[in-house]
Amino acid sequence: MNREKIKALLEKYYNGDTTLEEEEELRTYFNGTSIDQEFLPYRDIFIFSTHEIEAAEDIPEFGDEILENINNHQNRKTQKNRKIINYTLSIAASISILIVSFFFIQNEFKNEHANSFQDTYENPELAYLQAKEALLYVSAKLNSGTEHLEPLQTIDKGADELRVLSTFNQGLNELKTFEKYNVVKKYIK
Repeated sequence: MNREKIKALLEKYYNGDTTLEEEEELRTYFNGTSIDQEFLPYRDIFIFSTHEIEAAEDIPEFGDEILENINNHQNRKTQKNRKIINYTLSIAASISILIVSFFFIQNEFKNEHANSFQDTYENPELAYLQAKEALLYVSAKLNSGTEHLEPLQTIDKGADELRVLSTFNQGLNELKTFEKYNVVKKYIK
């Protein structure tokens, strides 16, 4: 390449008017072995830019991966929020149905049986004793029915301990994403 062309390209380069092809010509010239003494001070600039281009080509593209992880995180948050809203609405609907049912049944019961209650016992103490016996009978049957569920409570306690381990495992999985970014760390320095 002749000296005049190199001078013209260098002048265009420092004015910011060169094209990519012209810059590539300059890099090729300065990476060669036959460089004029006049242009030796410019050699380091173009050798450095050549190494920078090669290093930039070696850096993996991780922007898409970061965006994907951000979107996944936002999707998980949105799904959690939707679940919470669904549970809350379900509970609110159940409570409102119970309240409306209570008032409806109470109103119907008052209207139909306003005067139909009569004492079946003349002695209130006898009525109290029989009601007490009936409640004790129901209580005994309820307790005998729940005795069979005690082994399930021990299983439930073990499951609670495993849930703690699953949250630990989830934390480890979140740390794995940082390993991917440590690869990039050496290129950022």
